[in-house]
Amino acid sequence: MLTQEQLNELKQELLLQKEQLTGRLEQDNDNEDVGELSSYDNHPADTGTELYVRERDMAIDDHSRDELDKVEAALAAMEDGTYGICKESGEEIPFERLQAVPTTLYSVDHTPDQEPETDRVPEDRLSHPDDGIDSFSDAANYGTSETPADFAEDKENYNELYKEDRDEDNENPAT
Repeated sequence: MLTQEQLNELKQELLLQKEQLTGRLEQDNDNEDVGELSSYDNHPADTGTELYVRERDMAIDDHSRDELDKVEAALAAMEDGTYGICKESGEEIPFERLQAVPTTLYSVDHTPDQEPETDRVPEDRLSHPDDGIDSFSDAANYGTSETPADFAEDKENYNELYKEDRDEDNENPAT
């Protein structure tokens, strides 16, 4: 069972985190202008920079709001007397864990599984450069930024740019 001194220490840490997160969210509401990189109006670099800054700030704000929700849930648990007791098992959460993660409401063994990012490509689906797959030729079938003028020999049209490479691949298939 947590002593009153330990509970006070953890409450002070949670209140400090709440103050910092609230301050960060309020500060981020004052949108900062990233400034012009060029005198050219609507320069693509300015637009890209503004988009990056806006998306970065939104991601940081989302994370800060999630953390603030956890802090408030932990403070609410302190108020109702359930702080330090695992919501899943009802076991006491060790003080050392609460010091490391004051917002936790679960013991290590009963922490809910974290959801993996859903927009990532699984690593086992990515091919390795040494697996014999010519990914450039595969991508070039859909077009490249190269033009017939980029090649030493004459090409009649864009469809002929990589024709020899494809013909050679068909004659010498990878083993």
